[in-house]
Formats: sequence, structure tokens, C-alpha cells
Amino acid sequence: MNLLAGRAIGSQMERSLRFPSPTHNSLACFHRISHKAPPNTMHSIRKFFCLAFTIALSLSPALLGVEKEEQPSSETMAAYILKSLNEREQAAYAKYERAMAKEDIEAIRDDLQSIVDGYDKLIGAAPEFAPAFTSYGMMLMRIGEREAAAAMFIRADELDPNIPLVKNQIANYLAEEGKYAEALGFFLMATNLDPKEPLYPFQIGNLLVSYKKFFIDDEMYQPETIDLKIQELFRGAAMLAPHDMRYRLRYAQSFFDVARPDWEAGIEEWQQLVDLAEEEADKQLIKLYMARARYEMGHHSAARKILKQIDHPDLEKAKSSLIDQLNEKHPN
Repeated sequence: MNLLAGRAIGSQMERSLRFPSPTHNSLACFHRISHKAPPNTMHSIRKFFCLAFTIALSLSPALLGVEKEEQPSSETMAAYILKSLNEREQAAYAKYERAMAKEDIEAIRDDLQSIVDGYDKLIGAAPEFAPAFTSYGMMLMRIGEREAAAAMFIRADELDPNIPLVKNQIANYLAEEGKYAEALGFFLMATNLDPKEPLYPFQIGNLLVSYKKFFIDDEMYQPETIDLKIQELFRGAAMLAPHDMRYRLRYAQSFFDVARPDWEAGIEEWQQLVDLAEEEADKQLIKLYMARARYEMGHHSAARKILKQIDHPDLEKAKSSLIDQLNEKHPN
């Protein structure tokens, strides 16, 4: 797993597909919510939830209400069609990851448009089938149609209020719109429905970090308690999935998110991650964080020693910035 790598569905594909308009009745409730952050904070907030959506895509199909183990003979027709759409969608994304030529992208675009049309027909034929709205919402979110995706998730939640993944996706939408208090409520409902899923405490932790000032200003949290809660949430997610580097990494990063970090504990966590990382790029990223922690502790010689081990081009800018800070405070 390369923590520095990642590829999204191409914007040229997003612009060329045809999507349903958002259900205005379903979205209307969101426009009356009072707890909203200023619009100029939204660009920086949304990046915190990109990784979370990637993780959500990997969750079991059972969370969508469709069990892969069932045989077609035991399924309703709607569930059978939904599985077929899911399989076609995943195959299209896999082809996109391998696509090199413009002609390949065009062919995949046609595949995805056919899948979009299939979802439209399915929800028209089975308007009470919550898993169809959930799965369609996930696809629309993946290709950048946030408003239409939110409408699908809201409808799914109306049909079945016990799907934690749906609560999570509604919370994501609210968080990205700046409606942090309402997002917190949906994230909490998700974790109550599935307390063993690490994604949901991870999500709440990111929400508290992103909107810390607003939660404190609204007196929903006290300054001295919100940092404790943030680390508790990220630590809890990491404990639920101890072999998943994404959760372990975020817990280690949380030491930089709080006002009074325990740097010794943080460095211990970073050292464990260096030992667990398999790819050299990941090891160097983690070492960069270790160097930063050493700098914050005042261990400047140790920080310089670690920085000498980092030569990955993607980390050069951050490495140079830390070296500049070291030279400013403690020149050689």
C-alpha cells in the first residue's frame, strides 16, 4: 500500500456522463440547518473526507443490504440486478485504472453511462429497495456527483434507517457542506449501528479536527476535552483495525492535531509504523513525521539525522521546509 499514491476517476469522464437531478424534497431539510461553517473553509475541509470515502468503498457489500454469498435463485430480482450492476461497475473502475489511451477512456465512459442508466431503471422498478439507492449513491459520489448522491443516500435512509454506511455518507455530505453539528449526529448513529467498524470513529475524529474551533465556539466541546476525544477516537479506530496502516497512520498524525501532545507516545507510535511499513515511500513518509516530532520536542540533532534518510521526491518540499525551520531556530 503506497500512502503517497492515489488516482481518481477522470474529470473528462465525470463531465460527459448524464446523471439524475437531486431530489429537491430530500435535500430541502439540509438548507434549513443552522450550524454551518463559513464557505471559505470548505475547500480545506473536503480533503479530510477523501480517504474516508475510499475506505467506505471497500466495506462489505453486506452493509448495502446485499449478501454476496447468496445464489440468484434465493434473491429477489432487484437484488440480482443490483449485484450485476455492482460487478459491472467494479469491472469498469478496474479497466479505468489500467487505461492508457483516450479510446480506452471513451469505452469506459460508455460502460459507466450504461450502468447509470441501469441504476435509473432499477430504482424506478423497485422504488422501495434501499440497497439500490445506497449503491447508486456510492457510484455517483465516486464520480463527483455529490448532490445527486446525497439525494440517493437520503432516500435510502428514509427506506431503511439501519444502514450504517448510509448514515456515514450523509454525514460526509453534511461535513463537506459545513454542517458539522448535524454531521456529528449522523456519524454517531453510524457508529452506534456498527460499533466494530473503525471507519466511523475515524470519521468523527476527522470531523472534530476539521471543525474544532466551531465545536468549541458553540460550546459543544470544551478546549481541554476535545483534544482528548480526538485522540481517543483515532486510537479506537486503530485498535479496531491494528493491521490497517491508514488508521494507524491517522492516530500517529493526531499528535500534531492537539494542543498538548505526548510526544514520547507519538514517537513510539511512529517507530512502530516504520517497522510495519512495507514500501520504502511509506517508510520515508513516516520518518518525516518522526523528524517533525523530534523537532517539536527540541531534539534537533535527532531530527536532522532522520531527515538525512529521506530522499523521496514527493517529500522533498516538506523535508526542505522542516530543514529551514531547524536552521532558523538552531543553525549548524
